[in-house]
Amino acid sequence: MFRKLNLLAAISVLLMTTMCTFYDQGGAVISPNGLSCQTQTDYEIFNQQQTAQCYYQCPDGTSRQPEIPGEFSVSSPLYSASKEELDAQFCGELLRPTPTRPSATMSPTLAVVATDPPTETASPSSTAEIPAIEQPPLLAGDVTMCDVAISLINFRMIEPVPDLAGKDLEVRIAGQRTTCAVNAVNTSLLTCTIPPSVTFPAQVVVRLDNAVVNDFIFDGLGCAKISTAFPTATP
Repeated sequence: MFRKLNLLAAISVLLMTTMCTFYDQGGAVISPNGLSCQTQTDYEIFNQQQTAQCYYQCPDGTSRQPEIPGEFSVSSPLYSASKEELDAQFCGELLRPTPTRPSATMSPTLAVVATDPPTETASPSSTAEIPAIEQPPLLAGDVTMCDVAISLINFRMIEPVPDLAGKDLEVRIAGQRTTCAVNAVNTSLLTCTIPPSVTFPAQVVVRLDNAVVNDFIFDGLGCAKISTAFPTATP
């Protein structure tokens, strides 16, 4: 009698600890967000429970195999969840940033590069860029006397007559330098010698302090050739 009771008790304990698992015959359900789950039913004595064995790949390439309570189908909230929501639920530990001390390479630094100072290019001085002040002409252009016999010519000067004291005066007739001076009788005239072998028309160039103040062609009109008559012997 006691043997039969012990056998029944052993069978009861065995049945209570025995569990059977049946998987959904439709296979795994794959959602658009990448979550794949297959529903299974666990049967125990006087009890049964449904769960879903799932597979999900995290952004870093690692996989997660979470177990979700209940049946997984197209109507499950996780089926229509976004990838960001699944990443936060299944890959939260991987996505959480690890605080690190900033390194010198992470912070932008300014690189100081030694460069040669800009070289100043030689440029003309400000005084060289200022054009020379043009001097007024010395001669008015009139010739009051021209005598090739005595090699003298008078040029009329401008009014008022400039002061030539201390000035470097140079007059060239037909390219030959001549000697000139202010006429002692009429100070408005500049009397010059006519260089030998000069014929008119000829160019007249006047320089005052090395600056050309007159440059013109004198045609020779009005020049008188005075010759002294010598008596001739008569037979």
